[in-house]
Amino acid sequence: MQSGDSRERAMRMGKDSVWSLIAKFSTPAIISMTVGSTYNIVDQIFVGHLGEDPLSALIIVFPLMILFMALSVGTAIGSSSLIARRLGAGDHEGADRVTCTTITLTLIIGALITAICLPNLDTILGWIGAKGAMLPLAKEYMYILIIFAFLNTFTLVTGGIVRAQGAPTFPSVVLIILALTNIALDPVFIYALDMGVAGAAVATVIARGLGMVLFIAYFAMGKTSFSFKLKYFVPDLRTVFEIYRIGLASIVRMSGTSIAMAVSNTLALGFGPNTLNVFGVIMRSFSVVIMPIVGLTQGTLPLIGYNFGAKKLERVGEVVVKSAKVALVWGVICALIAFIIPEQVMSIFGSVDVSLGAYGLRIAGIGIIALTLQITLTNFFQGIGKGVASLLLTATPDILLWIPGVFILTWLFADTGLWMVFPVVDTIAITITIAWLVITYRRLGIGFHLRYPRKLASAIESAERE
Repeated sequence: MQSGDSRERAMRMGKDSVWSLIAKFSTPAIISMTVGSTYNIVDQIFVGHLGEDPLSALIIVFPLMILFMALSVGTAIGSSSLIARRLGAGDHEGADRVTCTTITLTLIIGALITAICLPNLDTILGWIGAKGAMLPLAKEYMYILIIFAFLNTFTLVTGGIVRAQGAPTFPSVVLIILALTNIALDPVFIYALDMGVAGAAVATVIARGLGMVLFIAYFAMGKTSFSFKLKYFVPDLRTVFEIYRIGLASIVRMSGTSIAMAVSNTLALGFGPNTLNVFGVIMRSFSVVIMPIVGLTQGTLPLIGYNFGAKKLERVGEVVVKSAKVALVWGVICALIAFIIPEQVMSIFGSVDVSLGAYGLRIAGIGIIALTLQITLTNFFQGIGKGVASLLLTATPDILLWIPGVFILTWLFADTGLWMVFPVVDTIAITITIAWLVITYRRLGIGFHLRYPRKLASAIESAERE
């Protein structure tokens, strides 16, 4: 059932102060994504204290988990952008259709992951490098997660749906509850019940199941502006195409990350299990850096989509620039942590060579600022429905740059190349993204909203007039 309050919330995306909207929409998402990122981090911390092989098992399967998440995140981003643009254009029935179709897609995706991966799990684990003592541990962990894959898909996607209609707080509260539940259950199942890595998977599944229950209850209580009609749940091919025209960029980026990570894990394992564990911990540390930025983009995506749909291009530009400032500040903070206290960061994860890890984290941390900005600016293209641009910009870092880069750099600099690839790739990627953003701004006639450097903004706007 649609409520007047819910529609008014949506309309405020086009009227209220941009800074206040970013704070309102992104703060809950940033908190929830940061806490939510503890799912895998906490599993790794607890399992890391079981020994080197259990830690290696969780590191080696992480690319597979990222691949599964890619399908959910892409669906969430594509549907959120489409719903926000429908609401911005005043098409509430269209938003309802997108919502119901998306919920159906979450169940289909979960079923496909289970049906395809469960009978082929040994083969898939072999592809990503699981072998020796880590293989049975990796299988034990992933078997449980794959059976209940639909829980993660449903929770991730429905959170984006609720956020898209102007209610960012509830999805964030749910993710925080789930993360805290997972943290509380991990030591119980891993240590107290002596289930080891399987216990980590069981704790995660229980937390995700709780999330599904909470979102279903939220919809059933009529807390959203959407109308749920049975006929809308039958997937409409045009709607599905529109969702993935935008969401495909995120799917490709995260899939590229998964492939790049699997390739890098294989190369790292060639230098020994110790190097693999250090590389895995650095990648997980970077996921903590990225998750608040993902929360920022989740919060600003509906703002960009709504205002673009409402033809308020100046507000679109204002949202992008101000969100980039937030990303810049966060990037600087994280880079300083990587340079100043890398030993303390690495020591959290148990069976890791702290000295090697600190050396690697300092080198990898050089590219953190570029990484946070690149993710934030790419969000603009997803928000305005530019699927091709978004796809190319998200594919560039991991598929076009990382994979050849890690081969070349490890060939030239041995294991040091594993750490060098981070700043090299991120610097090239942000350069390409900024250039494309400036060109698109000029074509759409969007102002730059830059106080500094004013000379740069004036030069670009003068060139546009000429």
